[in-house]
Amino acid sequence: MLPSPQVCVSTLVTVSTMAVVDLYLLEQSMLGPRVRPAVWPCVAVALGDLCFLLALRFVSAGVVSEARSPRRGFANALWFLFLSLLQLKLFFVCQNYRQERRPPDPLARKTLTLLLSVCLPSLFLILTGADYMTPLRRKQEVRSRLLWVVVDLLDVLDLQAGLWEVQGTTGVPLWVEGIVFFYCYVLLLLLPCVSLTELGAAALPGLQAARKEAIYPWLSLVTINLFTLVPRGVGMLWYRDPRVSTVFLGKNLLALAVKLSSAWERHRKGRGGVQGAGAAAGSGNQTRGATSEATTVQEQGCTSPTVPSTRYHSLSRTHAHSLDPTETSLGPAYISHEL
Repeated sequence: MLPSPQVCVSTLVTVSTMAVVDLYLLEQSMLGPRVRPAVWPCVAVALGDLCFLLALRFVSAGVVSEARSPRRGFANALWFLFLSLLQLKLFFVCQNYRQERRPPDPLARKTLTLLLSVCLPSLFLILTGADYMTPLRRKQEVRSRLLWVVVDLLDVLDLQAGLWEVQGTTGVPLWVEGIVFFYCYVLLLLLPCVSLTELGAAALPGLQAARKEAIYPWLSLVTINLFTLVPRGVGMLWYRDPRVSTVFLGKNLLALAVKLSSAWERHRKGRGGVQGAGAAAGSGNQTRGATSEATTVQEQGCTSPTVPSTRYHSLSRTHAHSLDPTETSLGPAYISHEL
């Protein structure tokens, strides 16, 4: 049972994004003397969108019926199918821009980048369903985690957008651009699905430990903040590529430093917690030994007909030393323990 506003808004964003990319493909098909697009490109684009909607309908129905968290299953299915078809269309858009036989239009290319940088993070935030989580603390926690995912999406889109915004100005080989395109395609396809799966697992009862062992921060650290330094650094220093964003290059370095320092701090706290637990266990054993010894003395005193006052005072002092300060501050509990 999915909330109807979430389904409606996600469908609207998906269909509108596909329609705009289809317009780019149809506009690129009007090369030469043709003024209007041919029939076959329009039919191919319409059939592709129809097959996407049908596949989404049946796949989401099967996922919702089988998944433990239907909302997360629907979100993963929609994101996976949407990104697969969208990246396929973007691949043909890039190829058509490379083979274009007319003056380039930088405004149209930057408009495509702006559209993707708005629609993809918006669709991801809609699919998370953070606004439908009733506890306020849970909402704040999810939103703080989603901020890194949105920034990573914009980082990958910026790296991929350099492949269609400016063409023919640098000597970057074609196979290098192909590797960069499909690397960004894999990141855009898998990393949001990993984040959605972790959010769904953390929301299920009995799986609260999954929130403490999230693997998305480590995947983001390695695949985005570390590996993307290579193409950006090589493009800026070796090829002197103007498409390299130095802002996101600085973001990668800053995120790398922040995440490594937080991981080191967590590791130090974990070691300190283990040592503290060992010391507490040792002091607890000593306390239990003193308490058992005092109890034995008390039982021996109860079996005797009379209890000397010196023995009673020593027993009281033993109890006073053996109890914790928190236990001695509890008046009724201390009195019942003495009785």
